[in-house]
Amino acid sequence: MLKLVFFIPFLLFAQIEKQVRDDDPSLFTNQRIYHAPPKPLFKGRSHNLDFVTNIPKDSVESAILFFKTDSMKYYQEFPLDGDHGMYRFKYDPKIHPGTHLQYYFVIKSGTNIHGTPVNDRGELTPMNKLLIDPVQHFKQKARLNQ
Repeated sequence: MLKLVFFIPFLLFAQIEKQVRDDDPSLFTNQRIYHAPPKPLFKGRSHNLDFVTNIPKDSVESAILFFKTDSMKYYQEFPLDGDHGMYRFKYDPKIHPGTHLQYYFVIKSGTNIHGTPVNDRGELTPMNKLLIDPVQHFKQKARLNQ
């Protein structure tokens, strides 16, 4: 009985780890762009939308952010300049007002095109983020911490 107690948790964690690793699109071997969205995104405040790549700068022909808010009809392209593999776009709510942001990043390098974020099938899927009211966010956070 004692052997079973130690064996089952190990087996369970191994299965969970395998499922997470197999379904996580960020672990694809061909992924060359890494992005973590800022959390939370507040209304009325500027935010940096950036990504990191391991593609050498001299191999990058173009790095582009495709971006829109809910008040825009179409995506707009913003070319990005990189510094040591990091590419950044500064979102300014005064220039691009809205309550939702949608965006994705694309890099062209030679004959290859890489993008992020990707879904579990490896397809480019725009990030969709809600801009939240900072006062309400911190009130709710305070209520949850009581």
